[in-house]
Formats: sequence, structure tokens, C-alpha cells
Amino acid sequence: MTTKRLLDRETIDQFIQSSLSPIIALLRETVDYGVDLLDKCGQRGGSLSDLIIIGHFFKHAVTMFDATEILLSRGAVFAAGVSARSMLEAYICLEWLLKTDTESRARHFYVWHLRQKREWARRLIPGTDENQRFQKQLSTWTKMQDPAKRATLEAEARRQDADLTNILTNVTNKPINDQFEHLKKRHLDVHWYAPTGAKSIRDITAKLSLETDYEFFSQFSDITHAGAFEKHVKFDGKGVFFFPVRSPEGIDALVNVTVNLAFRLYSLIIKSYFPSDLGSFNETYVTQWRSRFLSIPKVVLKHKGKI
Repeated sequence: MTTKRLLDRETIDQFIQSSLSPIIALLRETVDYGVDLLDKCGQRGGSLSDLIIIGHFFKHAVTMFDATEILLSRGAVFAAGVSARSMLEAYICLEWLLKTDTESRARHFYVWHLRQKREWARRLIPGTDENQRFQKQLSTWTKMQDPAKRATLEAEARRQDADLTNILTNVTNKPINDQFEHLKKRHLDVHWYAPTGAKSIRDITAKLSLETDYEFFSQFSDITHAGAFEKHVKFDGKGVFFFPVRSPEGIDALVNVTVNLAFRLYSLIIKSYFPSDLGSFNETYVTQWRSRFLSIPKVVLKHKGKI
């Protein structure tokens, strides 16, 4: 078994450059469009819901799209599935936020986020339930063995706890904070979307008719959780094969679904924030992207080598 057989960077890079550079160029153009749109949204300003929608979920989706492009440009198709799956989940959350009750749903996310931060702060404060549950982990922290450093950390944690509690209990956030407190299961908060009428991400996809997207991208969940056994090892009756660490095989399928998702993502944001620009966006798609998007070549390789 040689390193070159399992990870031949030079050969993969040459193959990408000689055979797949148009695909990578398309990806980069669509990522750049998303970055420009993100910047335009950021200059617009807005409410708390705008900050959650644009500053968090839309930016996350664009960031994951960029990560997918980086990985695909180096032939790491298998690993790129993780970023693609995360991009889809951000899109699903955006659809849910923008569908109805946007201000309320965004504030639920905000309050949930502050509660997560306060949970971490309280883990460092002696006497709290959070601290008691976190004792095993704290015992492994070197800083907690030093009295002076521990005192500094505890003082900062108390400050954060007080600040966060003040925000969570103000007249605007208190009803939602109380709602999360009531819905806690044992000592754990429910997900941010639970009080808004959704049981899970899968449930949201059903309510938004996005089940097909969710089912296709579910294969990448196995990659995320190290469950895609057949993507690593093959038995052929004669021996055991390890598939290469990187391979461009299947890049066409992943590019198709992620670029399609990006177009839908951008359309969603433009409809919500710059509706007068929708015609220009559609024209850009037709004149600059559509023919290239529909002519992505299929990539199938024969894996060789055995252990």
C-alpha cells in the first residue's frame, strides 16, 4: 500500500485542471455572486430578524457553499458532502424563517442562542446546576487547577451570566425565554424551532415540501457521522480494497445539487430583500449559468489497488 495510491494529490490536481476546470469556474462564479449578495444585504441594515436571516443563516449557507467549492476543486468529493449537507440545513431554516411569523421565529432563535451561551457560562459558576453536571469535564481543564486562573474564569462567567439574564428577562424576550424554560426536557433546551411549530429539521422539510431535497442530502449525513462504510472499503471476493482518500468521481452530481440549491437560496433572499432585482438575477442565470449548469460532464473512475 503506497501513499500515492491512496492520496495522489498531483494526479488529481492535474485531472481537475485539465478536465473539470469549467465546473470549478462555475462554482466559483456562483459562490462570488452569493458573497456579493451577502455584502449587499449587510449594507442594507435592518432588524433583529434581518441579522438572524442574513448575518447568520444566509452567511452560513454561503460559507458552506464556498467550503464545498474548495473541497471539490481539490477532488475531495466525498468530504465535500458534509459542507453541502450543512448548506441545505441553512437553506431549510431560511425557508422556515421567511415562510411566516418571521419576526417571532427569528427572536426564538435569538433567545435560544442566548440561552446556550448562558448555559456555558453557568458551567463555570460553582453552585449552579450546570456546574454540577459539568464537573467531570471541568476536572480535566488545566486552568481550573490554578486558583488564580479559576477565579478569573468564574468572575467572567458570573458577568456573562448576569448580562445574558438581563437580556433574556427583558420585556421583549421574557415570554419566549419562559417558553423555552417550560419546554425543557430534563435539563436540555428544545431546538430553537420547536416552539414555532416544528419537531425537527425533517418535520420542517415536510411542512415546506422539501422532503426530496432532504432525502437526497441524507446520504451526506452518513458521511458527517462516519457511517458511510461502503464509501471507504470494498470486498470483491479476492481481497479488500480501500478507496482513495480523494476522488473526483461523482463531482458532477454534487455540483448539480449544490449549484441548484445556491440558485434557490439566492432567489429566496432576493425575493425577500431586493424583489426588484429578481428579473436581473433570472437573466444572469439564463445568459451566464444555465447552459453551463446543464452541460456538466459525468465523472466515473475505476478504482484500482488492493491491500
